This record gives sequence, structure tokens and C-alpha cells, in this order.
Amino acid sequence: MPGCTRACKGPPVLSMAYSDGFLCLVSLWLASRNQSPIALRLACTLFAAAAVLGVLRFSGVYPLVGWHQFASMLGAMAALPLLAVCVLWPNSLVTRSTRFAWIFMGVMAVLGVIIVGAGQKRVVADALAVLSVVAMLVTLARAGLWRGTLCAAVLLAGLLLFAAKVSVGEVLVPGDLLHIGMALGLLGLGTLPLWSSTEDVSTYDHGAPVV
Repeated sequence: MPGCTRACKGPPVLSMAYSDGFLCLVSLWLASRNQSPIALRLACTLFAAAAVLGVLRFSGVYPLVGWHQFASMLGAMAALPLLAVCVLWPNSLVTRSTRFAWIFMGVMAVLGVIIVGAGQKRVVADALAVLSVVAMLVTLARAGLWRGTLCAAVLLAGLLLFAAKVSVGEVLVPGDLLHIGMALGLLGLGTLPLWSSTEDVSTYDHGAPVV
């Protein structure tokens, strides 16, 4: 998940496997909802993929460390910004069109590979993840959508607590707080009444039916 590319190291941590499993279930459920716009489902699919790899890694079953770090980077560089687009511009082509959602995610993924993978600028991914969540929080607060604001705040808290390496005794490590914060935040954000229609506009040309 965002941040795990630089701090989730060491031997298997079962609590992180469980919390990543929780995040995976939430993400898969949101990705499977037909009521959700395509961009939201794509973002949640990417979160779910990273979480599955996290479960395998932190349980010690099949620790694909490199793949998990790569998927976590994509979560920060592509999935969270895509989620932010869904909240900030709920009726945009990126939000509702399969083609434009894939283009956006692909461009952000390539930038992630160049900046984080090749350039080793991991702070860029972390900063983009935080900025995406802050943008959602501010937008929802201005719109008076307080449930969404609270959920965005929970998601932001997970990111910041992880960055600060905060633990809850010996029960929850920083990665657990990240996973739980993301899961609860996504669960709330993904069920907001923001999207009046989830019709895929990929067969439309700039909003006008192709005839």
C-alpha cells in the first residue's frame, strides 16, 4: 500500500497479513459493485491486488516482496489519484469512461515507474497519495458531505500514522494502521451518493452518442 515500498520490511508480520486481508475484502467488494463508476472500481481493483500480495508477503506464504512494493507504488501513484478524480469530478470522462479511466491510470503508472522506480524518488509517491486524500477531504467538507469528510480524514490518518511509524502497543504496527485506515476510508468513500449514474460512457464521443 502507499508507503509500504519503503517501510514494510523484515520477517512475516501476521497482524499485517490480517489487516491487509481486511483491506483486500473491502477493495474487492467495492470493485465488484455495479453501482460504482468504472474509475472507482479500477482503483479498488488495484488496491485489492496490492493487498493480496501483502497478505502473501506478511503471512510468509509466498513473499513476493518486489511485486508487493510495485503494486503499493501503483496504489499511491495511480489508484489514489484516480479515486480523487472520482470524488472531485464525479461526472468527468475519467470517472465514467472505461477508456479514459484506463488512460489516466496508465499514464500515472508510467510516471510512477519513471519517478519512483527509475528515479528512486519515493517521496513523490507518498506526497501524491497524501495530496490526493487532502483534496478529497477539502472537497467533501466544502460540499457539506460530512460522512465522506470523516472517511477521508480516516484515510489520511492511516497514511500519516504510518509515515510517523506509530504503533498501538504490541498489537498493531504502523502498517496495520495504514491498512485499517485505508479500508475504513475506502468503505465510506466508495459508498457515497456522488455518482448519479454509473453508465459507462466509453461508447460516447464527448458526451454525445455516436450514431
